Amino acid sequence: MNSHNSIEVGLGLWTMRSTAYAPAPWQSLYRQMVDDASLAERRGFNTFWLAEHHFWYDGWCPQPLVAASAILSATTTLRVGTAMHLLPMHDPTEVSRELAAMRRLHGARIDFGVGLGYRDEEYDGVGIARRSRGQRMSNHLDALLTGEATDDVPIFVGGIADAAIRRAGSRGLSLLLPNTLSAREVRRRIDMAAEEADARGLPPGRTGMLIDTWIVGKHESQTVVTDRLARHYREYAGAWYSVSGSPMFSRPDLLDRQSARTRDAAVIGSSKHVLERLMELRDVGVDTFVLQVRSDTAAVDYRRVIDELADDVLDDLRAAA
Repeated sequence: MNSHNSIEVGLGLWTMRSTAYAPAPWQSLYRQMVDDASLAERRGFNTFWLAEHHFWYDGWCPQPLVAASAILSATTTLRVGTAMHLLPMHDPTEVSRELAAMRRLHGARIDFGVGLGYRDEEYDGVGIARRSRGQRMSNHLDALLTGEATDDVPIFVGGIADAAIRRAGSRGLSLLLPNTLSAREVRRRIDMAAEEADARGLPPGRTGMLIDTWIVGKHESQTVVTDRLARHYREYAGAWYSVSGSPMFSRPDLLDRQSARTRDAAVIGSSKHVLERLMELRDVGVDTFVLQVRSDTAAVDYRRVIDELADDVLDDLRAAA
């Protein structure tokens, strides 16, 4: 399925949140980000992924391209990705300038992943109507694609809805799929994007996917790991997803369903199990893996997992499908 694309494996998502579960000075979180990126480069990972959000108590990284520049300055071969840069909330001319400056300073080492965002508060905070985000995304992508700043910068379009998949495919852009899709659901979206690209005489882009990943340690319980992940997403979805104008905490039934879907899609277990699950996704067409090993709700030994992924998973996952 991936004969035309090499397999790239990255780590994510670094958001530099100081949460109620794991409070920390932001200066130390950003220093840790650079240290972790250097570790990822030494251990042979291709990419290191950041994310963007605004207007929450935890200080979630508001400017991922600025953070990416710090990482690029401290590394030599590592690519840095955004998952996601909230492009509809930004001025595309300014984004183009930032990308051009980064290319001049660091070469073409950016994977520019963009997403719509989903919180009214973020759009309200910058004076933009959330209902306009789809059209703004299309317009902003087209503006970036007409300039030189993205000539050799891969653009990944995030999302799960058909509109997002068609938006990417119709421009020959890459996909960056969320962490809750089955292999069958992934394949359907790959085919949809390819059809859109083919109809316009364009080659299809790459297929990236965010995947919650954890190799269970000798002294760890898989149940504890799974419960920690569920707690992370319960806080995240409960506070940030809206149902009829209220946080999802107001609908525990929906929150339970969302948490279960995320938990079931997670790749947690032995190195052998993790490799087998990732290879299933590789075999349906995923060629850009964003292995989510870092949670902001608890201080855990994700660096051990990075080392074990490098030792036991990377080479076999990259082998020709």
